[in-house]
Amino acid sequence: MIFLMGILVAPIAAQSIFEDQIPVKVQQLKQMDDSVKMVLDLDLSKLAIGTERFLQLTPVLSGPNGKELKMKRFLINGHQRHKLFLRDKELNKQQRQTNDNVCEVIELNNDNRKIYRYKQTVGYESWMRNAQLNIVSDLCGCAGAKQRIASEKVANRIIIEGVQAYTVMPNVAYIRPEVEAVKTRSESNDVFLDFQVAQVEINPSFGNNPRELAKIESIIKDLRSDANLQVTGVTITGFASPEGNVMNNNQLSRGRAEALRNYLSMRSAIPTHLYRLGVGGEDWNSLVRMVQNSYIEPKGAILSIIQTYTGEVRKERLKTLGGGAVYQRLLQEYYPRLRRVASRIEYTVRKFDIEEAKQIIKVRPQQLSLNEMFLVANTYREGSKEFLSVFETAVRIFPDDPLANLNAAASALIEKDLAKAERYLKKAKKNTPAYYNNLGVLNMMQNNMARAKNLFRYAAEGKLDAARKNMEEIKKKEAADKLLTN
Repeated sequence: MIFLMGILVAPIAAQSIFEDQIPVKVQQLKQMDDSVKMVLDLDLSKLAIGTERFLQLTPVLSGPNGKELKMKRFLINGHQRHKLFLRDKELNKQQRQTNDNVCEVIELNNDNRKIYRYKQTVGYESWMRNAQLNIVSDLCGCAGAKQRIASEKVANRIIIEGVQAYTVMPNVAYIRPEVEAVKTRSESNDVFLDFQVAQVEINPSFGNNPRELAKIESIIKDLRSDANLQVTGVTITGFASPEGNVMNNNQLSRGRAEALRNYLSMRSAIPTHLYRLGVGGEDWNSLVRMVQNSYIEPKGAILSIIQTYTGEVRKERLKTLGGGAVYQRLLQEYYPRLRRVASRIEYTVRKFDIEEAKQIIKVRPQQLSLNEMFLVANTYREGSKEFLSVFETAVRIFPDDPLANLNAAASALIEKDLAKAERYLKKAKKNTPAYYNNLGVLNMMQNNMARAKNLFRYAAEGKLDAARKNMEEIKKKEAADKLLTN
């Protein structure tokens, strides 16, 4: 007798028999050489049969044309029935209840309400290839009760040696980006300068100015000192908070932009003609973003006023909201952050050969083009950690580029990160063979085989070799699945 407190191997099927009182897990049902090995785990924890009755369980292999093979029976006795069985055994009359076709007889009690492991090995015959496994349960008609017999399926088939489920090997497709004729880049920063009331002159030692000015000067210095770059322009746009009138705020925003330009032109060695000025005026858009991301109340009312009204009406409604308390909080906590100067420094980057690009991608990947990154990736083994990392870097630097997203989706599919692949494909370059192929791979890995086949057909029309290989993979899986289910 073998009892187990847990399941030791992964089940290949699960079912419940005898009015759902006995869960059965088929741990093994496999043809090996000239035998069929069977291992079943029967959970007796919820079984109830009555103290004077016994339950007989008989596994049966049932094949086509009425062929079948009955395995040895397993008998479970109620308490009184088992006492009778033991007494008959002592009197040497147990043949009435047990013989060579019975593998085990147990009493159903608290000690035995566990998982019983049933193991049998029988000779393999060709008809068993298409056989299913049933268990016939026979509850005796003892003690005046009615006999109950049922045959219930617990497994669809035998696992045939040498026939296994086929795991498809997906083939993704990449597109090589075109060479970028001129690599134009830019860096944008907000400079939060403190000005005296209604003033536009910059006092380098006033408020947060030392820190803010040092920040923008450091960025320009780094760009100017990099021999790979050439600064081609600096755009400076001033913004104002919306207290006061619009005309004055526009003048303030322009004056503050001019002040930063004058300050930088004397210290950065960037020629004056490369500077461009912009007038941002009252920065309502930034105020909306700050309110949306804050806990200020009543948030809904503030946003409604800003988005519904314009001009002086908008300002007056904010001033009177909540008896003026809300406006005072906006004035003290939010408006100072709207008095800013935005800078965008534009520059061009020289071209790199592959060995240079392999070093640059580690420290300043933004200086590379997508084409250069693609060439770097292909110096590594396809599918390697280094190979995949390049495409992740590319989509991080160029998050909205359709080709960067297409190639990143291919890498995500190799890593089996389907959620990431799906996200990248939504922004990828569509209506290309590579897109249809990679979307097909996603569906194939999600087991949407019908849609995957259609997508691979579209891709194959574009003479894409990866799509042809994927169609072959699906054919192999379908053939293996047919062998497993026949």
